[in-house]
Amino acid sequence: MASRIPEAFIAEVRQKVNIVDVIGQYTDLVKRGRQWTGSCPFHDDRHPSLFVEENKQVFNCFSCGRSGSVFSFVMEKEGLSYPEAILALAEQADMTVDSGISAGVNHQVDGTTQSIYQLHTAAQRLYQHILLNTTSGEQALAYLHDKRQLTDDIIKQFGIGFVPEDNALLSYAKDQNISPEIMTASELFITNAQGDLRDRFSGRIVWPIKTERGQVVGFSGRALNQDNKIKYMNSPESPFFTKGKILYNFDLAKNHIRQTNTVMIFEGFMDVISADMAGKSVGVATMGTALTREHVQQLARVAQRILLVYDGDEAGQNAARRSINLIREHAKNMDIGVVHLPDNLDPDEVRIQRGLKVLQQVLEQNIQTPVEFLVNAARSGKNLSNQVQYLSFLQEVMDTLKLATPVEQDIQLTRIANEFGTEKQALQAQLKQSIKQKPHQNRDRNTQDEYVMEPPVYHDNFEAEAPINVTINQTITQVEQAERALLMAMIKSPQVMLRVKETTGFAFLHSDYQLLMMLTNIYQAQNPGPFNLAQYMDFVQKPELNQKIMAMERTYGDLAIEKEAINDYLRIIMQDAPIETQIHKLQQLITIAKQQHDDTKLLQLMTELINIKKKQSQ
Repeated sequence: MASRIPEAFIAEVRQKVNIVDVIGQYTDLVKRGRQWTGSCPFHDDRHPSLFVEENKQVFNCFSCGRSGSVFSFVMEKEGLSYPEAILALAEQADMTVDSGISAGVNHQVDGTTQSIYQLHTAAQRLYQHILLNTTSGEQALAYLHDKRQLTDDIIKQFGIGFVPEDNALLSYAKDQNISPEIMTASELFITNAQGDLRDRFSGRIVWPIKTERGQVVGFSGRALNQDNKIKYMNSPESPFFTKGKILYNFDLAKNHIRQTNTVMIFEGFMDVISADMAGKSVGVATMGTALTREHVQQLARVAQRILLVYDGDEAGQNAARRSINLIREHAKNMDIGVVHLPDNLDPDEVRIQRGLKVLQQVLEQNIQTPVEFLVNAARSGKNLSNQVQYLSFLQEVMDTLKLATPVEQDIQLTRIANEFGTEKQALQAQLKQSIKQKPHQNRDRNTQDEYVMEPPVYHDNFEAEAPINVTINQTITQVEQAERALLMAMIKSPQVMLRVKETTGFAFLHSDYQLLMMLTNIYQAQNPGPFNLAQYMDFVQKPELNQKIMAMERTYGDLAIEKEAINDYLRIIMQDAPIETQIHKLQQLITIAKQQHDDTKLLQLMTELINIKKKQSQ
């Protein structure tokens, strides 16, 4: 296992993190017997095929085959390495991570990426130094002090800097002998018409963009010169910077979010900073793009409530609508609120024009439910004194109220009736009719007859029987079944492992099982304690092998290890396997003989096949 993290630390993370809680952040899980089931988040799973075994802390999808421990789930879902997944879950469990462990993990990043990270960190420090301590940054600093009303402490807290037009970073990179390949890959430079590199953000105030762990991976720059046609510029997307996966300020805000169980989502970086100045340190912002599923899932791990603080203009309202639907789809248990901003101002404008106290009151008191927001938003762009547009407004309202609680339905219908003079009973009747007309697209996903592949059958005194899958079972020969049963016994019992190793001439017919035997031998030497399935799968760290391990464990994991059974497995593998190999080869030759219409050869091969099968049955 290629990790610098101590085994004791990994074991502590595994003990403190429950796989059901982690996977439950990505998909709804339902308890059935001693297992949990749900739709697999790795593919379009209309027929729930994901099974999570809480007592063994492993998962398996019978559709796509993905399986493993909580670490392997996070690795694949978040695109992390094994050490990074461990640290991410440790952080989620509020564990203290020793600096030496973090350094060991960071050291494992490939050399190119690590160099790019270092260059970004150096760039942020250089840009801030220029802003606060040099004559080159005086004009930018005056702008931030006077126009944006930011103090030096706030500037330092959020890492704001300034990029002069003298290619300061380019000079630094050359002085440090940073290769042209690293400089180009970093996306911190652009090529001019003459083919020369120059600083990408020249003449701009820059806000650093960081990962959840605080690593600078990009910048957002605002032109200081008002005549610049490109007012804002962001780092382009790259292998280390994906806008749809990064939230501005999440690194600084996440601990406050955990403490309050609340996160505020803003549209702009300065809105986040203004909210922080107003005492709300739970703000994040998207990178000039719409909220994504990855953003929602990231926030769902640390918060139970999301407050959308979007601009009051049409674009902001549309963004809020989309975000509400996205959160409802990917974080069903998340409480949602929408902050109403006065006079179509954004939060930063509220702070500057009306003061921090007003902004604080707005963020605390002007909170609407999604239903209230959507009903009000339905008015946008409509002349409600016009009957056609009023009826269109009502239809949009009814679509919203379908998902509302009875109390919210009553509040909104009463409000509309009082405002427009429509009888409340008529509104109630229209809502009832609208609900009846709702298409049955969200059929219960746990309904038995929807399954293409039948789920495990549960009984009161068993966890689960093996899933019914005739197609798969037909491909597993008697020899392979014996291999799987023997290997499972070897994995769980070092004594069986020793006995098999001492059996002269033994080898698994299938190379995957031979490889697992070798890996298991190493695992048992390193982990002499009781067998732990999740730990073993983490040690193997090969998805195709872990899939086989889960299949073996489900069928043979609970079988008692008996001496007679081990003897039978060895006999089948060592005696029957060669015969099966001969049979398979003869069957291939018979197929060829048929295709060539060689009757003489066909008769000879058929005779050999019959004789071998007779010998096998004796």
